[in-house]
Amino acid sequence: LTKRQAEVLKCLKQELKQGTNRMIAKKLGWDINRVTGRVTELREKGLVTYAGDFYDVETERTVNLWQ
Repeated sequence: LTKRQAEVLKCLKQELKQGTNRMIAKKLGWDINRVTGRVTELREKGLVTYAGDFYDVETERTVNLWQ
């Protein structure tokens, strides 16, 4: 894993348990664009899985929840 992939995975698995890309970005203090690519890479490796839909009040959209 790259350093950023490891940081995203650690944040998701140890701190949030489940989260959206926006939640991960806020927790890490990153721009969301840095997170979405890492989540995609981690999904391709089978380390992150889809956990359902989540309604994001800030964006008023339904987004993916990851675990």
